[in-house]
Amino acid sequence: MRFSSPRLLLSVLPALLLVAVATSVTWGDNGLLQRHQLDAQLQTSQSELVRLERDNERILREIKAMENDPVVLERIVADELGWGTEGATLVRFAEPSGE
Repeated sequence: MRFSSPRLLLSVLPALLLVAVATSVTWGDNGLLQRHQLDAQLQTSQSELVRLERDNERILREIKAMENDPVVLERIVADELGWGTEGATLVRFAEPSGE
């Protein structure tokens, strides 16, 4: 029994189409692997966003405290610049050397 060319094509074509669709679904631009990578990226970005929002809230609280409380502002200036009030004793610790 001999297959004619159209008959062979009609029997192989559905299998080829099925393989092409399966390949596209798995490895295509919108395939399962790409979606998995995007989901992982989204999770990382959301975690980073939560961390940045917490940092922003902390900084805003510090700014409000500096605006409303002169003692807080004086403490921050003393810490950052090494200044102290009259009569205060400043103690400085040297950074440990890399030895």
